[in-house]
Amino acid sequence: MSKKCIVVLGTVSVQRYIFQSNRLKEIIGASDLAKHWFDDGLIQAIKQTVSSLDRAAWKAYKDNPSISQSEVPESPDADVNVIYIGGGNAVLLCKNKNIATKVVENWSLNLLKNAPGLRVAVGYGNVSESLPEAYNKAMDKLNRCEEALPCGAELGGLPVVQTCSTTGLSASRRSKEENKREEWISHSAASKREQVGIAKEPGKAQETIRGEFKSVLKENQHFAIELDKLGGGEGQSYMAVVHADGNGMGELLNEAVRDANDDEFLHYIRAFSASVSQLSKNAFEKTMQYYQDVLPSLKGIKEHENAFPMRPIVYGGDDLTYVCDGRVGLHLTAYYLQEFAKEPIKVGGEDRHVDACAGVAIVHTKFPIAQAYRFADELCGLAKSHRDRDSGGSWLDFQIIQAGATGSVSTIRSSQYRSLEGQTLHQRPYQIPETWERFVEMLRGFQSKQWPRSRAKSLMQALTKGPSETERFVQAAKWRDISLPPSEEDQSGWSGGDAKDCTTPYFDPLEALDFYLEDLLTTPPAKIDEGEENSE
Repeated sequence: MSKKCIVVLGTVSVQRYIFQSNRLKEIIGASDLAKHWFDDGLIQAIKQTVSSLDRAAWKAYKDNPSISQSEVPESPDADVNVIYIGGGNAVLLCKNKNIATKVVENWSLNLLKNAPGLRVAVGYGNVSESLPEAYNKAMDKLNRCEEALPCGAELGGLPVVQTCSTTGLSASRRSKEENKREEWISHSAASKREQVGIAKEPGKAQETIRGEFKSVLKENQHFAIELDKLGGGEGQSYMAVVHADGNGMGELLNEAVRDANDDEFLHYIRAFSASVSQLSKNAFEKTMQYYQDVLPSLKGIKEHENAFPMRPIVYGGDDLTYVCDGRVGLHLTAYYLQEFAKEPIKVGGEDRHVDACAGVAIVHTKFPIAQAYRFADELCGLAKSHRDRDSGGSWLDFQIIQAGATGSVSTIRSSQYRSLEGQTLHQRPYQIPETWERFVEMLRGFQSKQWPRSRAKSLMQALTKGPSETERFVQAAKWRDISLPPSEEDQSGWSGGDAKDCTTPYFDPLEALDFYLEDLLTTPPAKIDEGEENSE
C-alpha cells in the first residue's frame, strides 16, 4: 500500500516578483496573480489532475476558525485533501507521491503560461509515521529549495530585439494603456496588466478585491489603480507605502502543532492559519471602514472618479502592504496595529492575542514605488528588532524619504539624523499605543496657534545644531511665554543622560507635521474605542 504524501507549496522572493516594476498597475496585477495561483488557480489545477478533491474541511475553518474538531467534515479517501491555503503558501495531503507530483506538474505548467516570472518552491514529505513528522520533512525540503540558487534566469533580449520598458526582458506585444501612448512590453508585464484591466473594463484583480472588501466600499466605489488617485490634490502629491507584519507567527505555528497527533495536527494547523487570516482581514476592514467614515470631514483628501483613496497590494496572511495619501498613512497604520492586537488567534486549541509591527515610507508619488516598498519593509524590520530588544508589543517606524535618496534607512539616519554636536535626532520606532500617544500629543501641540510653521521650522533648525542652540531657542521662547509641547522629558528639548547620548522627542513630530492631517488629530487612534462609542 502506497504512503500518503504531504506537499508544501511556497513562493520564492514574491516581493521581488510583485515589486519588479514601478508601475502600480503591474504591482497590483502581480500581487493578484500570486494570490490567485495559491488559491483558486491551485484548486483548478488539482481538479484538472485528480478525480476527487476535498477542501470542505478547510472551507469550514475559513468560515469559522473556532469550529470544534468533531464538526469538521472529512473525506479521508479523497485523492487530495487541502490542509490549508493562504498567505502565499499551501499544504496538501495527497493519497500518494505519484498524485502529488502530477498535481505539482500541472500547477507549475499553468504558472509558466499565466504568471511568467513567479517563482515557487515545493517540498514533499511521505507519511511514514505521523502527519507532523511528514510536514516537518516537507518544510525542511521547501526551505532548502527556497534558499538554493534558482535553476535559471529569465533570458534578456538580443541587441536587435525590442525590450520591455519595465522588466528589461524581450518585448512580445504592444500595450495601449488608457489615455497613454502605445508601448512594447514583455509577456510578464502583459500578464500583470491584463489582470488589472482599465477603469472602464476592470480585470480579474479589480473584481476580486472589490469582492473581498465589498462590505466597506460604497456601491459606486472602486480601488485606485493609479497613484494620482490616492486622494492628494495639486501640490500635495505624497503617498505612504505601508508594510505591516505579524510578530512571531512562525514560532506560534510550531508551538501550535508541537506534540500533536494526526487529528490534532490537522485541527490546530487549520485553526491557526484560518484565524490569522481572519484577524488580519478584519483589522484591515475596520481600518478601511474608519477611513471611509472620516473621509468626508478630511480637508484636502479628494475622491478622484469614485476611487477609494487607499490601495491594498498584499493581503491575505499575517502581512499587509498598502498605499494611501502620505498625510493619512501614519494615522491609519497606528489604527490598524491596534485593531490587529484586539482579536485572538487559535494556537494549539487556545486563544492567544498577538501583535504586529509596521513600517511607513512617505515619498513623492513620482518616487519609484518599488524602492519605497523596500524602505517600508526595512522600517518594519527595524520596528521588529526594537520590539525584540524591548518588551514586545506593536511598534511603528516611519521615514520621510526625499527624492534621490539612496542606501538603507539606517544609512540615511546615521548621516542625516545627527545634530552638529553628535546627538541622535530621532526616537523612532514608537510602541502602539504607549509611546505613540506621546508622539501624537506633541503633534497636537505643534499644530496650535502658538506654533506657526515658521516657529516650528526654527525649532527644527535649533535641534539640528544641538542642545546648546536648542537651549538658546527655548529661553528666547520663554520670554514670549511660549513653551514646548508637553513631554515626559524636561523643557530643554533633550533627554537621556550626558550630552553625547541624549536624544530629542521633538524632531520626529516636527518632521511629520506636514504629513499628518490636523483633522485626524481630533480623533487619535489611541482613542478609537471612545470614537466608536460616540458614533453609535
